[in-house]
Amino acid sequence: MYIMPLICIVYFLQYLDKIAISYASVTGMRESTNLKGNQFNWVSSIFFFGQLAFAFPTMRVMQSFPLAKYVAVNVTIWGTILACMAACKSFASLMVCRTLLGAAEAAIIPAWVVFTSQWYRKEEQAFRVGLWFSMCGFAQMFGGYVAYGVATHIGGDPSASLRGWQVIFLILGLLTVATGISFFFLLPDSPLTAGFLSPEEKAMHAERLRGNGQGIGSNVFKKAQFYEALTDPHTWLYAFWVMAANVPNSIATSFGNIMVTGMGFSKTESLLLVTPLGAYEVVVLIGLTYLAMKTQRRLFWCIVAHIVGIVGSLLMATTNRVPALVGYYLTGGIPLGWTTILGLTSTNVAGSTKKITVSCIQTIAYTVGNIISPQTFQAKDAPGYLPAKISICILYFIVTLDLCIIWWISQRENRRRDKEREALGDAYVVPENHEFLDLTDRENSEFRYAI
Repeated sequence: MYIMPLICIVYFLQYLDKIAISYASVTGMRESTNLKGNQFNWVSSIFFFGQLAFAFPTMRVMQSFPLAKYVAVNVTIWGTILACMAACKSFASLMVCRTLLGAAEAAIIPAWVVFTSQWYRKEEQAFRVGLWFSMCGFAQMFGGYVAYGVATHIGGDPSASLRGWQVIFLILGLLTVATGISFFFLLPDSPLTAGFLSPEEKAMHAERLRGNGQGIGSNVFKKAQFYEALTDPHTWLYAFWVMAANVPNSIATSFGNIMVTGMGFSKTESLLLVTPLGAYEVVVLIGLTYLAMKTQRRLFWCIVAHIVGIVGSLLMATTNRVPALVGYYLTGGIPLGWTTILGLTSTNVAGSTKKITVSCIQTIAYTVGNIISPQTFQAKDAPGYLPAKISICILYFIVTLDLCIIWWISQRENRRRDKEREALGDAYVVPENHEFLDLTDRENSEFRYAI
């Protein structure tokens, strides 16, 4: 109960700060900074160039320094940068701040995958990832309400010294700074350094995680594990889903409010109308990850959510106003795929260096998808953005197929290992304490992939 709330708070703020640009886009930022044509697209994309540039450096630093302390410092830095965005007066200044913001946030997802595998058993991880990832939905709702309040009380006051978008950046940035400073002292780096656990409880926790077959972390960088991560087909199937599914991500982040206004609603109405997307996302993420935990069928429930998302994308592309808005909300089930991939990374990728490497490759794939994403919304296609909507339909179908391939490959490998064990019979020997040897999922013949 101590660790999960802390993880959730940071992820809530990370997503809230990321989508603040969408709220700013309809509360005066584009006019105040004199953005023209597709410049807002690049302000959205450049964030992920920062993440991309810092993905592998942050992996190396993250394994060399205390994990929680490193995350807390990054949280404090990105909060400071977000608050500074309130002072931006031009396209160039926005580009600089957004690049630095992306670099500061690059550590969060890889760090949270490592934390989840260190603190929870294999069968618990999918639901735990669903819990902290559901903070995206809560952030969508909370941010929409805050932005609506700012827009109605400050945005309409011509004598206000600050515009609505500046107030949004200041509120969210300073809240994040306060959280980062607090977490430096509150969040333990690993179960071994947790002050709230006695030595006996630490030993019990390590024994509890024995079945994960992943140990409880290592600070040693192992080249063999790094190269194995690069040659494992799971790595690239996971990365492909992450990249392809994030190309449409702008409908929830930077272009969410702009899309809703394009359906025939006002800018102020759009701030409230995006919030049900977050509510639906929370219900799907928590509900279906819970079902996945109870039935031990993660990929099945994920594929179900994707099929509903495909239906939503078709409604969004072929209808207007209320039907299109309903379709927009139904796409909120697609992020379940991200939690599933993160959960599979936490559960199915063993070896500390390999896990961090795979997580960072996913971060790169995530950034590439999100760099492309705003560029699919070209100014010439406004207000309907039909080409972008068509691409969303196609990509949702492709990523659903990718999940089916992951399911098939994992099942095939589990059966192969079972047959090898059966063939050896009594000659098969289980290595002693193999669970704590920091072996990879390929090196450990006892390892079985969760699906």
